[in-house]
Amino acid sequence: MKEKNTENTTTSEKMKSFQAFPKLLSKIKKGSKLTIKDIEFFEEIFGDRIRKALEVIGAKGVKQYIFSPSGVTKWAVRGTEKEYLVIENSFCSCKDFLFTALLRKEAPSCYHLLAREIAEKTEQFDDITVEDNLFQEYMKTWLD
Repeated sequence: MKEKNTENTTTSEKMKSFQAFPKLLSKIKKGSKLTIKDIEFFEEIFGDRIRKALEVIGAKGVKQYIFSPSGVTKWAVRGTEKEYLVIENSFCSCKDFLFTALLRKEAPSCYHLLAREIAEKTEQFDDITVEDNLFQEYMKTWLD
């Protein structure tokens, strides 16, 4: 019986952290560097996903695509097999986000979404300018 109560508490805590994702990331100020304390804080909530997110950022795997001349901006984060479309604080096109974060609510986010948010705030991403006529092609690649 105790195990079930512990499990319910853990699920409840995870749900709260999922809902608080934008607030958690607001801990990092624009243009700042992550401290060890920040990493430990995120590790408690995101587990191994924080390490993966930092690895992707370090490998320059976070990109902001700016379509020209429209100025439309899309973010993509490199995964193990391809780049995934990531929308601020809310969506990633990877399966981990769909199943673990949205459906089962076992984690507040995938590491791609976490990497995108940290990279933007710490200004560790690449800007890539792409012609507007390639927009559909990029979207198809990110969403397939």
